[in-house]
Amino acid sequence: MPLFPCFYKQLFGVSCPFCGGQRAIVFLLNGEWWESVKCFPPLFPIIISIIIAGFLHFSHAKNAEKKYLYLLIFNVILLLLNCIYQNVWR
Repeated sequence: MPLFPCFYKQLFGVSCPFCGGQRAIVFLLNGEWWESVKCFPPLFPIIISIIIAGFLHFSHAKNAEKKYLYLLIFNVILLLLNCIYQNVWR
């Protein structure tokens, strides 16, 4: 399966926060979950956050907006740490 090149990396020469995500999803769909984690470590926490957000939405939880904000902040921090990891330590 051909993958799309990262426009951000081609334009600026550094990895974007989502670099490796496309390969990680392909690995995950092929059942190679460890390769998926190695390519893009934030993938599983992001998937879990999406599932939690769905449960919050359909359960009409109290203070759901605040919980959405916490999930968003958590995921943004993970993506920024992944970007730093890819550009500094790789």
